[in-house]
Amino acid sequence: MKGTTLAPVAAPSKKNNVGVLAVIVALFLAAVDSTIVSTVLPVISHQLGHPTLWPWVMSAFLLPVALVAPLAGACGDRLGISAMLKTCLLIFLGASALAAVSATMPALILARALQGVGAGGIIVLSYSLLAALFDTERRGKMQGMLSGVWGLSAIVGPLLGSALATTLGWRSIFWLNIPLGLLALLLLFIAPAVSKGAGRARLDVPAQGALIVAVCCLLLLTVWPESSDALIGMLTAGLILGLLTLMARVRRRPESSPIPLAFFQRRTLLPIIVLVLLSSAGLYASVTLLPLALSQRPAGVSAGLLVMLAALGWVAGASICGAKLSALGYRRMTAGGMLQLAAGGLLMAWAITQQQPWLMAAAMLLTGLGMGFTATATLVLAQNAAPPERLGAWTATVQFLRNLGAALGINILATVQLHLSGLRAFPICFIILGVSMLAGLIFTLLLPRAYTVK
Repeated sequence: MKGTTLAPVAAPSKKNNVGVLAVIVALFLAAVDSTIVSTVLPVISHQLGHPTLWPWVMSAFLLPVALVAPLAGACGDRLGISAMLKTCLLIFLGASALAAVSATMPALILARALQGVGAGGIIVLSYSLLAALFDTERRGKMQGMLSGVWGLSAIVGPLLGSALATTLGWRSIFWLNIPLGLLALLLLFIAPAVSKGAGRARLDVPAQGALIVAVCCLLLLTVWPESSDALIGMLTAGLILGLLTLMARVRRRPESSPIPLAFFQRRTLLPIIVLVLLSSAGLYASVTLLPLALSQRPAGVSAGLLVMLAALGWVAGASICGAKLSALGYRRMTAGGMLQLAAGGLLMAWAITQQQPWLMAAAMLLTGLGMGFTATATLVLAQNAAPPERLGAWTATVQFLRNLGAALGINILATVQLHLSGLRAFPICFIILGVSMLAGLIFTLLLPRAYTVK
């Protein structure tokens, strides 16, 4: 069967525009659920109990988003991007309904995990669908637009979450997903379909499962570092077993590797791994930790407003990077992004200590700007270097790393915060973030200077 994943879809521009709108709505749904809950965590924890489980309301969503990204990309290449995107939307909508009716914190966490499965597929396949609809010359601007969707969702999410929680209750946050998800499904049926590729993409289910087991055990080890020896032993054994199984399967069928081997064989792409992990950890840990810090030390400013400033920065950063990337190149844009992320983290540590709302606002704005620059430049570099028949898998690899970084950042810094407790815990966490972003500057030197396509 001749596929349409390998080149931009030959469809009327109006139908392409419908496809773009479908992608925007679908991605907005997945993105907004990664931020909308952050500002209402104290309310949810108070109503459902188990306050020590608060990190998992976020991590239970972000963890499967990271885990299913390679699987979703492979399924999109093998079974068709449009068909898989519709399937993931249905999973997401069902999970949203379960989250809305959850009566306990563990039930909510399980529903959030299922939401993350659907959202992980939506995120990867949305980027893949848009990349398939447009040629390489327009991808920078289009992917910059999608980064802007993330920023917009981060603006709307915290504000809408706070508003809904105080008026209709936090459960309405999840009910809101239903009509928007149905709209996205309708648009996908109208938009030009991107079917499966020419048959070279293969799906290795055992390898995908081994990757999921290994990463899941790794993240659990980061969030439960002081667990019993038996649990640590089980998680460590699961990590080692998953990695060994993955290595054996990849060695046997390298063309079916969940994370494309060619991605890691390109010298210019290796820095992307570190940069994507660090930048996503910086943003998501910041927007998760700040509302909790303000709940302990009120500074006379809304947490939702501060997170909105980070989102505004993301929108602006993504737009600027998307417009200037071809002229200024990957290295300059990414280095600028990491500098802004570092400045945001260090400034926030000082702002929390001094209880200065304006400094907090500036710090969050810098954090958002840095994420907009870094996320757009790294994704476009990876997509422009991807073989056409593996576009979904390469896009999925970047999304996998981004969501893995978010989950690791939240889990590790939540563990640090819970371990230290006290008033100094949050400034220390932000200092760690700032120093980590400065270290990431070294890796920007390894990126190509100019905007290149393969």
